[in-house]
Amino acid sequence: MMKKSAHGKPVMIANGNSVLLDNVSPFSEKTIQDLVFENPLCLPISDIDESYNPIVPVCKELRTGAGEIDILMVTPNGNLLIIETKLWKNPGSRREVVGQILDYAKELSMWSYSDLEREINKNLGTKGNQLYNVARKSYKDVVLSETDFVDAVSRNLRLGKFLLIVAGDGIREGAQNLVGFIRRAGNLNFSLAMVELPVFQGKNNELIVFPRTIVKTVEVEKINIDVPEGFRVVSGKKEITGNNKKHERAVFFEGFWRDFVGQLRLDDPEQVLPKATRMSNTYISPGGEYNNGCWISCSFIASDRKVVVYFKFEESPRGFSHKQFLSIYKDEIKEELGDGVKWSWDEKKYEGFSISKNIDDVFSNKNRRVIISFFNKWLNKFVNTVRPRLKKVL
Repeated sequence: MMKKSAHGKPVMIANGNSVLLDNVSPFSEKTIQDLVFENPLCLPISDIDESYNPIVPVCKELRTGAGEIDILMVTPNGNLLIIETKLWKNPGSRREVVGQILDYAKELSMWSYSDLEREINKNLGTKGNQLYNVARKSYKDVVLSETDFVDAVSRNLRLGKFLLIVAGDGIREGAQNLVGFIRRAGNLNFSLAMVELPVFQGKNNELIVFPRTIVKTVEVEKINIDVPEGFRVVSGKKEITGNNKKHERAVFFEGFWRDFVGQLRLDDPEQVLPKATRMSNTYISPGGEYNNGCWISCSFIASDRKVVVYFKFEESPRGFSHKQFLSIYKDEIKEELGDGVKWSWDEKKYEGFSISKNIDDVFSNKNRRVIISFFNKWLNKFVNTVRPRLKKVL
């Protein structure tokens, strides 16, 4: 008879000696819960969605109308994580855990920030904005301002945008039944991951955790669905498979631009923000309205392994008129932007300027933060340079 698991025991090699590490079992669900809460690095967040790094534990057993959430975590950017810990020896767990965590997500999507703040304070016996205090205490150098943090969390609650993680001692079944449960939360914008947390004991009684992400993320319509490798999701009459590169890219771009726009803060409060698209680029019109004769675009150029921010004029009489007007300030603009910006203003009739950054893999989660930071900096700088001058003619 073949064994169900393809994973062997880890081997500790020291001083030329090899020792098989023993699996620590059985676990209680409370033990798994405490392990994850006290050691959040046990969760392979970078394998799931790099935009949710770093994570900060907030509380356990958060009471909701759908039951108690095992663990609530947050990021310094105001992203929320709902974590459910389970033993998989219980057949009921394998059938119900996915539906259970989706019910939690649906419940939280009906909450306001005040609702969340109230329940956290009741849980912890605290007062004030404890969710923000926890995030600031752990990551004071990168956390958003309190106002922006509250706005971000409120938006994520309203959209149902959460990272849902089911963590267990050994995930064998349940992932294959994922699709049926997904339909229960049709209008949420969540990501769902299933994580196996086998724990082994060393010779000195130290615990060694080998986290494994069991599924990969695929997005269907407004839903991020984690589907076991080799399976497929059917949405209406359209089938989507993990091998459809075009679809995967569209899913990536939509998720990236949604996260980018969600955290974007420009110096100019009147500048209309870009839209989340399913394309390799998004753009804004620095005049305050769309299609106003010129635009600033953030773009992926995967074939050249780089990302670009560029300013360009519309190929129309209006675009040409705007360029003629801004040409009065051409030297000032060039000086403000600095030497790192490529100046193509004089090369073609509708060209402006751009700046690019080389990225070894533009689709890798490890580069997500770098790309967002690059887009934030240069989109803001281009707006600050062009918009005040452009407003004089619009």
